[in-house]
Amino acid sequence: MAEALRDLVELAVVVDPTYDQNCYVLRRRDTASVLVIDPGLQSSRTLQLLEERGLRCERILLTHGHPDHVSGVPAVKAAHRCPVAMHPDDQEQLVALHMLPGVPADTPDVVVDEALHAGQVLQWQGVDIEVLHTPGHTRGSVCFHVGEDLLSGDTLFRRAVGRSDLPGGSWPALVASIEHSLYSLPAETIVFPGHGEPTTIGEEMTANPFVTHPRFR
Repeated sequence: MAEALRDLVELAVVVDPTYDQNCYVLRRRDTASVLVIDPGLQSSRTLQLLEERGLRCERILLTHGHPDHVSGVPAVKAAHRCPVAMHPDDQEQLVALHMLPGVPADTPDVVVDEALHAGQVLQWQGVDIEVLHTPGHTRGSVCFHVGEDLLSGDTLFRRAVGRSDLPGGSWPALVASIEHSLYSLPAETIVFPGHGEPTTIGEEMTANPFVTHPRFR
């Protein structure tokens, strides 16, 4: 089933060089339908990719509300008239949109249309996307689990974890989210983080210097 799903969907990444932030485009190969995850300052390049390939964004999914992950939402939403989904606990983060250097002053506010909840399974073009609520980096941080892949936002990186010292952050909550939610996934799960290169759950369980799985300590 996992191999069939991997054959059915593909994942493209558009990187914002200013903050090394990853915007992901999840496409079902046999359609022109895509989901855009965390469009930031690279939104013009993301829109160019969609236009060049004749793709249509059905929904914007947000792992959390920090400006580097949401500043491109208004542009993508206006171009494709698609709804935006985010965990309601991160609405508080959206007020900081214009505090991030590089965000144009005339960028419209981010408006969220749909609430994401822990354990929710999004149905998209016959593909199930599980929402994992992983507070710690922010109160409303989530990860998206799709088959053998995990879009981890700023919760888990390759050999690193998200900051917990910003408003809404909590180190104990972050550790609990990683140990109990993410490290319970199969070791072969490929992790696509909000910044930097991919990794796997197995690699991080054994080699992440910040949160190693208890049985490997």
